Amino acid sequence: MKKNKFLGILALIMAIGTMIYSCDDEMLQDPKTDGVSDATVFTSESTAIATVTGVYDAFQGAYGGPDGIPNEYNTKAIHTIDRLTQDWKGNATDEEYRDFELNPDNEISNKMWPVHYYGIGRANVVLYNLPPAIDAGFINEDLGSRLIGEALVLRSIFYYYLTASMGGVPLILEPNTGNSDFFAPRNTEEEVWNQLALDLEDAAPRLPWSYDMEKGRVTRGTAYAMLGSVYMWLGRYDDAVDAFEQLEGHYSLEPNYLDIHALANKNGVESLFEIQFNDEGNLGWERNEEKTFLQSFNMPNEINGGCYGGIPTEALYESFEPGDLRRDYTIIPPGGEHPDPLINISDYPNVQANYGGINTCGTVDEPWLGTDGSVGRTGYYGVKTWRNPLISGWNGPNIFGGQNHIWLRYGEVLISLAEAYHKSGNDAMAMQTLMRVRNRAWGGSAPTPTGDMMDIILQEYRHEIGGEFSLWLCLRRTGEVDSYMQDVFGITIPPGRDLLPIPRTQIDVNPNLEQNPGY
Repeated sequence: MKKNKFLGILALIMAIGTMIYSCDDEMLQDPKTDGVSDATVFTSESTAIATVTGVYDAFQGAYGGPDGIPNEYNTKAIHTIDRLTQDWKGNATDEEYRDFELNPDNEISNKMWPVHYYGIGRANVVLYNLPPAIDAGFINEDLGSRLIGEALVLRSIFYYYLTASMGGVPLILEPNTGNSDFFAPRNTEEEVWNQLALDLEDAAPRLPWSYDMEKGRVTRGTAYAMLGSVYMWLGRYDDAVDAFEQLEGHYSLEPNYLDIHALANKNGVESLFEIQFNDEGNLGWERNEEKTFLQSFNMPNEINGGCYGGIPTEALYESFEPGDLRRDYTIIPPGGEHPDPLINISDYPNVQANYGGINTCGTVDEPWLGTDGSVGRTGYYGVKTWRNPLISGWNGPNIFGGQNHIWLRYGEVLISLAEAYHKSGNDAMAMQTLMRVRNRAWGGSAPTPTGDMMDIILQEYRHEIGGEFSLWLCLRRTGEVDSYMQDVFGITIPPGRDLLPIPRTQIDVNPNLEQNPGY
């Protein structure tokens, strides 16, 4: 029972005193300092900054997987959600995703829930302790206001992914103060969105548009982009337009779509929220030095001896319009070369030893379908998460590398802005905004699409952010996901199954949690 209670929603919401973090000019890092209490943390500006940095660590840490298996959370939860789009697969039949038959023990829910409430708990400690520290003069008012803004945005991101994927969840806004908090009931989805709107409205003016040194921290642009999305969930489309338009002049599209996820382009001009990972860290067993194995899990089995997911379908590859460069910058087909000039497939040792040193991803006649008997591979592989050219085993710079994960970027925001314009009755501005994204995709001037505006927008989401971290949530947010799945894939989503289930572990320990309908 004690073990189960530890898995409860708030057993992971703990004081931050023994886990303090700092950052450098490259990204948010996590050297730990033990023996520091709340009483001392918030009487020093340096430790207060470090404590807020500790909130970010929930996105990077090992809390989504068993001991010794670091960072399964980003790989097997947030990235895996997009299998529901039917355009991306794992290395099996994926029947549960095709049929929308995920059960309450699935990895997505069971890794996301504890990690996000862990991060929410850390943010709550910050938000509880910072205001009195500012009032007492321990923390500079401007700095303290910025740190409050960061904590509000980070907490909103944790809640956003929970609510967008599972519906209403328990809305906890203060540190754990007693056993009653372990049994908090679910709030409605609207209640969560309304709270996030208030938090993000508060956070945005507190934050700078950019940082000179501390890369990876949320900005005013992150806050406005998140706020616009929350307004969209609430049906406040005019407000969403106003929020999204705030980013104009502060962010821009990368001129070349291929550069968005380049290994050397961390925190680029288009990035609004990016999980930071470390090129130099170690990902051996019992180690977690801010590295990720998403690249390893999405590469061909013939190269790395593994492969878990992030596998695009042939149908997705064929769905791109002629001339859309996003196709080849998103997917490698059988017999295709990697579009990144840094990556030569022929350089990989397994390819040299077993495939004659070819420089293509298999061949048209003999596509790479795996060497381990798995049945789900397609011969097509994703480009966006395969951008590190090195491969050398479990330790050091390799397939388990330091490529960052971009969760939110300006290209997505522009499509969302187009959707908000459309739903506000301004299709002229919707098309004008979409063409900014499409022109980049064609490397200059794209054809203007015709047909139903909402169908056009859905396809732009599909082709712009496929294989990243937010496509399914954007499709759900449009309110058109049922008709989209029927029209594009001939799939009828069972009632309520567009939502993930609440994890069984949480239902078991909290008698006030109700499961989503249909599970």
